[in-house]
Amino acid sequence: MTTSQLANEQYVSITTFKRNGTPVSTPVWVAGANGNLLVISEADSWKVKRIRRDGHVRIAPCSVRGAIRGEPIDAEATIDPDTSAVETLLLQKYGWMYRAYMRFSALTRKLRREPMPTGVTIRITPN
Repeated sequence: MTTSQLANEQYVSITTFKRNGTPVSTPVWVAGANGNLLVISEADSWKVKRIRRDGHVRIAPCSVRGAIRGEPIDAEATIDPDTSAVETLLLQKYGWMYRAYMRFSALTRKLRREPMPTGVTIRITPN
């Protein structure tokens, strides 16, 4: 599967690896830019911590619940603190769903009196 095909998928499973090699998969929204896949995540999430330690990931198209629907491919992931590009691309791709998700997340955090988390961009480059 090519990068552009993965970028057109509704959900992509990103698999990161624990120190002992155990894979951990997470379904995410994804956008494509310049031959890379962009994903937004909270800076203190476990997947970001694992990528900072080891940038090797596997990506595959999946369902909203994470059921893999294609052959996984190996890739390298890097973390970028700037989220403006990925936010714009996700808003263009997902429209009202992205806006609703962001508003729901903000409302939930406000009700729980939690601060808004710092976001990061995960830039994925297939091998």
